[in-house]
Amino acid sequence: MGAARDAFLAHCEAWNSGDRDRWIRLFAPDVTFDDPVGVPTKHGVAALEQSWAASNRDGRSWRLEPRRTIECGDEVAVDLLNVGTIDGRRVEVLSIEIWRVDPTGAVAAVRVYFEADPEVNDPYYVAG
Repeated sequence: MGAARDAFLAHCEAWNSGDRDRWIRLFAPDVTFDDPVGVPTKHGVAALEQSWAASNRDGRSWRLEPRRTIECGDEVAVDLLNVGTIDGRRVEVLSIEIWRVDPTGAVAAVRVYFEADPEVNDPYYVAG
């Protein structure tokens, strides 16, 4: 495995175990997040902290289950099943994600594509 796949899988492990500090350390300080693509790009560590808080608020939880990863150079493309709870009900979201690492192996950019559940009305969750 290369650095991009390693970083993505470390992301899943830290996220699924609830290890926020380990998760944040995976990213470059100037990371960009398009999560999902279609909302304004999020920048830097403050965006990471906001993403963690938004995804884990009000009894929410998400488990990440990679289905396939394909690595080319400093990027990995991922077919990912996101299993979560929103407003007391189970939600499954399939996403296609592109993760890029910098020369040190830190995550430099993330682009996430998914179709939001039509029954969930959450401006953070729904692409604009």
